[in-house]
Amino acid sequence: MNSDIISRLKNTLGNPNADEKSILYQVKKILLESDLHNEPPKEAKTLSELYGQSVKAFDNKELYYHVIKTGWKSLDNLIGGFGAGELVVIGGRPSMGKTQLLVNLAINISPTNPLLYFSYDLTDFILTSRFMACLSGVATYKILMHEFTVEEINKLRSLETEMKKLNITVSEGYRNSVSEFRDYCETQIKEKGIKVIMIDFLQMMGSSRHYNTRELELSHICRELKKIASDHNVCIIASSQLSRAVELRSGNKHPQLSDLRESGAIEQNADKVLFIHRPELYGLEVDDEGKSTRGVVELIVAKSRNGMLGDISLMTDSKFTSFKEPVPGKSNFTFSGSRLDEIDNPF
Repeated sequence: MNSDIISRLKNTLGNPNADEKSILYQVKKILLESDLHNEPPKEAKTLSELYGQSVKAFDNKELYYHVIKTGWKSLDNLIGGFGAGELVVIGGRPSMGKTQLLVNLAINISPTNPLLYFSYDLTDFILTSRFMACLSGVATYKILMHEFTVEEINKLRSLETEMKKLNITVSEGYRNSVSEFRDYCETQIKEKGIKVIMIDFLQMMGSSRHYNTRELELSHICRELKKIASDHNVCIIASSQLSRAVELRSGNKHPQLSDLRESGAIEQNADKVLFIHRPELYGLEVDDEGKSTRGVVELIVAKSRNGMLGDISLMTDSKFTSFKEPVPGKSNFTFSGSRLDEIDNPF
């Protein structure tokens, strides 16, 4: 250990005005910087050598690039799924359904890819209710208020088997320390084989370091998230708020990359950026082709380093519990058998 590191450690430990948590953070930071500084550079290789490794991996059926399917065929066909080592950002205005989309994605992904879910916006109880709603079709507000029909409560009580199939760990912590967030992720990756990390949502994260602007702080956070994804070959999926510029836009009000709050940092570091858009929330009752937008959720792929750009449509039910791909030629209208008694009997 060089003299500069020793001097910094002595100054940190000898600071009479610092509390225990601050000292511990500074010590970990100094040691981490020391490790990064002393880390030997990777050996340079020729393209021919890299090609040989790739072909060998094909023969041995090894996967250096682990593909994570989203569960929606139309989206997977467009972007090829999510990749290990990628930072994926899902942006949307309030009430568009960002959290419910993450919940639905987590349900689709977690049976084959252990998943770590950071919920900064919702309590454990409310988040669990979202998962229960998605699996059962029972509205979230009914679960929270405990207002069920007999049919609905039986559905909720029968979810145990499905819940056990979901390999998901939920955490509410590490709001204001990126270094502690990284340490926790590394532990979970090592102990539970985590392949996907979800964050709801990006603007709720913070750093214990002081920055002159929020944009600089978020830039640091985004770089760290991308580094965690790359270093540990995991996929990080984070939801993000959009600015009010969407509401001020005329026409179809489709979000754009510039609508991301502190967009420079997010846009630069993300491998993929998807926007969730519900035209009916803006009073747009039909699309450009004259089709009804009721229940339609558009997923707009605005950035994709390893795939194509474009958009797909999903459908949500009237209770807004889950997202499904529309079936061609089939009506998306549904009704509950328990409400047949509300139909007037003509005889």
